Amino acid sequence: MNLLMYIAAFLFPLDNFPHMFGGAYKPLSLIFIAIYLAMNIKVVFTIKYRALEIWIAVIIASALLISAFQNLKYHYRFTGWEDAVSSLVAGIVIYLAFKVFVHQNKHDESYIMLFKWIIRGYSVAIFVGLLQLVYIYGSSSDGLAAVIKLFVTRDPFIGNHRVHFSFSEPSFIGLHTNLLLFPAYIILKNKNRLSKFEKLIVFSFVPLTIFSLSVRYFLDLVIFYVIYTFATTQVREIWSVGIKMILTAAVFASLIYMVFVQNVFKIDSDHYSRISHIFENPENIATDDSFAIRFTYSVIGVSSFLDKPVLGYGMGNYNYGYVNHLDKIPVNQYKPGKELYEASESTSLSQYNMYTRLLSELGMMGIFILLSFVIFIRSFKGRNYSKMMAALLGCALLQFDSFAFIQMYFWIAFMQSGFISQFKVVKTAALSEALVKEEKYPLSLEKKVRYE
Repeated sequence: MNLLMYIAAFLFPLDNFPHMFGGAYKPLSLIFIAIYLAMNIKVVFTIKYRALEIWIAVIIASALLISAFQNLKYHYRFTGWEDAVSSLVAGIVIYLAFKVFVHQNKHDESYIMLFKWIIRGYSVAIFVGLLQLVYIYGSSSDGLAAVIKLFVTRDPFIGNHRVHFSFSEPSFIGLHTNLLLFPAYIILKNKNRLSKFEKLIVFSFVPLTIFSLSVRYFLDLVIFYVIYTFATTQVREIWSVGIKMILTAAVFASLIYMVFVQNVFKIDSDHYSRISHIFENPENIATDDSFAIRFTYSVIGVSSFLDKPVLGYGMGNYNYGYVNHLDKIPVNQYKPGKELYEASESTSLSQYNMYTRLLSELGMMGIFILLSFVIFIRSFKGRNYSKMMAALLGCALLQFDSFAFIQMYFWIAFMQSGFISQFKVVKTAALSEALVKEEKYPLSLEKKVRYE
């Protein structure tokens, strides 16, 4: 039955697939994950759950009930609550399925195959991205657009001339590179299990992402590099790694300058001039529309928490806090046709920030949930790879607030496995090979090589 999870892993990149539930985030993988769980439903009731898992489940269930009563008391619409519940149910299904997978697979090979299929799935994303490039810089035909829309619902490639592959928007590329593609590559590389095809996928995908023209994605790349470097660096390597980081930063800045200031690729997009504007003067980010929108949502989220610090506005009810703080929206952003203006009419509003969503909608219960998750993840006691993934996941939640976020549940479940918790990133090929040999042919405790 692992085949179902391998198919789901292959389909991870299709997170905006037509004819799926929800708004922008519609993962096709959920179908196969749900089938896998249904076929293993008996296992769900035999798995041993940790006390913190039960505690978190109780808080979330209580929050849903309290939110429903709040809706009745204050005459709120149930639209946002229903959307939150449907996403949360999907999230529970995803988490339980991955937890069952971890419970039933004790051998490394099952995990290695899963990560292989994760990388292979991005070949589909590359195919869609190449079609979008042809549409933008070649033939902008309705027929080609129709083919692309077989894989993805939203269409920034048409209006904004931005490549967004099979994802709902360009800024979400970092959620895939930082939480799926790069982590899978690191594992397979350290295990010496990368095929030429898988290497080709990774090294083809990254250059194509330049044409996403996403400031947030480029920032995500920096975040990944910094977290990876610090998580895998030993004290004696600090100076050499520091010099390497400076040189890498210089190369990255030069590349961005060539692409977005000199425009060596002759990019034709409004977002090109926007990024060039920010690169030439970083202070311009304060007046950038995208930054202003997300920053405003978060500011109002905190203000909404201060309105109702105990129980919040209720699950899915951020929009009620939003309309109570319209005075905090910049004047130039609150105009007809602008997102922040149109958002005041929405009954199910996204914040792009899981932390402020939990604060504004659940109040103190949201804080308890966050703290419980932090304690829960720290209890896994993983090595440098687990710590790296925990940090990357924490950063990702600053820009995504869906309760059906597959990557979040994937890593919370997988960090409980022995495969992930005991995995340590080894930077040199020699040590990597030695670790693989040690796993296949365990030595006595006296003869084991110390890699710490």
